[in-house]
Amino acid sequence: MFVYYVQPQDTLYLIARRFNTTLEKILTLNDLPDPDNIKVGMKLYLDLETDEPEVENDPYTTRIVDGLLYILTTEKARFLRREPILLTLTKLNITSAPVTLNYRSSQRFDFVVLKDNQEIWRWSEDQFFAQVMERISIRPGEAQIFSALWDQRDNSGQLVAPGSYIVRGYNLAEELRRRFIPTTIRIRLAPAPLPPPITCPSDNLLNNPGLENWLNQNTPSGWQGTNLNRTRFSKSGSFAAELGTSPNQRAALTQMVSGLPRRLFRLEFWAREIPQTPPRANFTLGAETFFYDTKGNFISRADPVFNQAAIPEQYTSYTLTTGLSPAGTARAEVRFIFSPATGNNSTVGIDNVDFRCLT
Repeated sequence: MFVYYVQPQDTLYLIARRFNTTLEKILTLNDLPDPDNIKVGMKLYLDLETDEPEVENDPYTTRIVDGLLYILTTEKARFLRREPILLTLTKLNITSAPVTLNYRSSQRFDFVVLKDNQEIWRWSEDQFFAQVMERISIRPGEAQIFSALWDQRDNSGQLVAPGSYIVRGYNLAEELRRRFIPTTIRIRLAPAPLPPPITCPSDNLLNNPGLENWLNQNTPSGWQGTNLNRTRFSKSGSFAAELGTSPNQRAALTQMVSGLPRRLFRLEFWAREIPQTPPRANFTLGAETFFYDTKGNFISRADPVFNQAAIPEQYTSYTLTTGLSPAGTARAEVRFIFSPATGNNSTVGIDNVDFRCLT
């Protein structure tokens, strides 16, 4: 236990942190009811155990040198690369008499960083100090505190590599200039940032989903197909796609869009039978989704597949939700397939197609 006199700018919290003790210990030892009620020059009793440098992961290291308690702190023991490191050296007179120190210049302290016992950085390397002899007296309980910021660059300005480093704090008084207090810090690479999560677009993935725009009578913009034409039998708007222009031949309407792996997709569309005279409906309408990788290679077909032989003669909404798309999915294809059977003369209208990524 020794006596410490409160210095300007001190708080009990800072004193406890500086001397590696607790606020509760200081309050108990000094019978202080209010931790905020301290004054400069107030005498405080501190219960500290001082020893040689402590474990390397302790950001506080203490050492007694000729009646002075040295305390070297680095705020923490592990730092990310490029993170500035605040070094603080405190020297406290723990004797009952003044300690007199003699200096060759205005420099009072220094910090040195070593790697594999080789000096790589010195705080005073680029500093200027007046070359005058000075004598300083430190009263009992008085502390002097010195700080410097190391930007993790060596004396040549190069950023140091990750690893373990020794930090030394020096008091440059003539009597003590070769005595120092060391501590160990570690510098590590910051973890690589995770890529931002890929979220589903919120809009319909299809181009020209209402089939309003046509390059010509048989080719809707954004779509591909065979045996189809533009029709005014639409659910909404002016046009829809009619599959089965030749009602006894297979027809297709397809569109390829961007896709994502391990996602659910929902396909919603409106369909109706367009009967002829005399009506002879004998066909199947299928709707399905195919998945492809970045190179355009087919991966799989989604489940479920829509197949229906009976389509009402008025527009009806149909919806199917796929299972999770396979890993590696980069593209998805929506397909409508019209498959006629013997004697069929009906066609099928498709309108207002909506294809969305759900999760």
